[in-house]
Amino acid sequence: MDKAELGKLLLSVSYLEGDFVLRSGKRSKYYLDKYLFETDPVSLKGIVSAMAGMIRARLGSGAVYDRLAAPELGAVSLGAGLSLELGIPFLIVRKNAKEYGTAKGMEGLWRPGERVAVVEDIVTSGGASLQAVDALRAAGLVVDDLFCVVDREEGGRENAAASKVCLHPLFTSSELGIKQQ
Repeated sequence: MDKAELGKLLLSVSYLEGDFVLRSGKRSKYYLDKYLFETDPVSLKGIVSAMAGMIRARLGSGAVYDRLAAPELGAVSLGAGLSLELGIPFLIVRKNAKEYGTAKGMEGLWRPGERVAVVEDIVTSGGASLQAVDALRAAGLVVDDLFCVVDREEGGRENAAASKVCLHPLFTSSELGIKQQ
């Protein structure tokens, strides 16, 4: 499936109109329901394949990733799919450390100094993604790249750059034909 077909599929599966409050606190007249495209096998497979291509291109230009990292909960299926597709282990970054068992804030194995690419579903301001980047860096990991399915073009790229992270979206809202509010 080419990128244009994938974009149409993503919209047909997950685009909603109405009055929504986003994680950033902003109101929006549209919503891309990540759980709809991440639980649909056809769209998830297409997204994972296309994002794997983006990551391979970065690897081919000299980037090194010892691990992928996916913020819970929304990006975990992407992280798992990309890990399987690329053969790169992945970490799950929790919003909050568990209060039981191992009480970890991150799940998976890693060593300080390893290079990690973060994978995310939708980026608006980048808040959740950058929170994950901060947690990874606090654990001694190196994070320079953030790959996402859709950049809503509402400050995420700029906020990522301010945190010294390069945002690599598979799609922008504009590319999907979504008019900014």
